[in-house]
Amino acid sequence: MNKLLTYISYVFHPLFLSFVGVGLFYNLTSKYYAPEYIESRLFQLFILTIIIPLLIFRVLKKLNIVTSLMVENVKERRYPYLIAIILNLYITVFIFNDTSEPELHYFFAGISFTAITFLILSYFNYKASLHSAAISGLTMFIVALSVHYQSNMVLLIGSLLLCNGLIATSRLHLKAHTIQELLVGFIMGLAPQFMLMPYWI
Repeated sequence: MNKLLTYISYVFHPLFLSFVGVGLFYNLTSKYYAPEYIESRLFQLFILTIIIPLLIFRVLKKLNIVTSLMVENVKERRYPYLIAIILNLYITVFIFNDTSEPELHYFFAGISFTAITFLILSYFNYKASLHSAAISGLTMFIVALSVHYQSNMVLLIGSLLLCNGLIATSRLHLKAHTIQELLVGFIMGLAPQFMLMPYWI
């Protein structure tokens, strides 16, 4: 059980979930975009949201600034948060504008707001759950897409809600977070996506 819950924490690491959100968006809207365009966008986002952060993490680890991918120490989290803010704001401003792909523009704007909030909390030595924030934000985004496109996504939304529970169970079992930290993370991931919905739905 311990191995399974550890595996869940890595598979659903926040590093991967924004890319998953983009993939789900293009899967839903594939008829509106050329396949070549989708492939180029996904490749671009794969580099920006996964490859570059992993390379920066390796540098930070070599410099002994962070100790592991899970970044257990709250002070160590400040650098990853700052990197996340810079990359997500770049994506929000320069990759997805609010006219061609407003859904993704506001999705990444919400992620940026969440990252900024987490950075601020870290200076109060409060370690909210980024895992919980990432999955709740993704879930809210998919709910919003379902409403926007009038698409029946009950199975996907149900699966994401199940993932919310699995991730919370995993983080509690591994003693990475308290229930309060998980709840704060859940709210901080979900709230920005919910608040930005009126701008694109």
